[in-house]
Amino acid sequence: MSFWQENFSFIKDVYDMRHQKMAEWMENVEKAISRIMADKVYTSAEFKRERDNFHALCKDLERVEVKKWLAQILEILMAERAKDQRANEMALLDNLIKKHEELIPTVSKTQIMVDLYWKCYAYGDELKPHIEFLDGIMLSSTRDIAPSCVENVDELIERQEKSLVQLDTKRNVVNDLIEKGRKILENPDKPKFLEKHVSQIEDGWDLT
Repeated sequence: MSFWQENFSFIKDVYDMRHQKMAEWMENVEKAISRIMADKVYTSAEFKRERDNFHALCKDLERVEVKKWLAQILEILMAERAKDQRANEMALLDNLIKKHEELIPTVSKTQIMVDLYWKCYAYGDELKPHIEFLDGIMLSSTRDIAPSCVENVDELIERQEKSLVQLDTKRNVVNDLIEKGRKILENPDKPKFLEKHVSQIEDGWDLT
């Protein structure tokens, strides 16, 4: 009896464990893809965690060595086994490899989407202080002042002049951000929330 057949149970356990780990890894990749592509708006920090987890899982996407090892070991283990057992084990491995081959293009497409979505979340973070600034200007310039005396009227004029100066200093930055948002919007795969971001900065600028 050969070394492989003498130690069949032990080697088969190791083989089964590696087969199972490969299957579990693919399941985790599919779950990560589902979370990334879910119809949900994350905070940028939450999306970054999902993105980093996805990238970490897909680091060795091809799994060439694992598939090669599984095929070689199974071939040796099944050499002296019953025809039915051999056929069953080979079919299980074929299904695993087929599932892996089908997963690769999905992962590649998701990687493109992850980069696009991350660009949109980063854009939202970039907009936030500017939207808050425009909201502050609106609040300041529309706050009611009773024009009952010259001092109040002067204060209102001074405040509005100050707002105009502040807006002028921000003009180029805001216009660049609006242009940047419109450019990302041209991508047909853009997430839904991007449109809201671009509208917020456009409307905020137009109103002020």
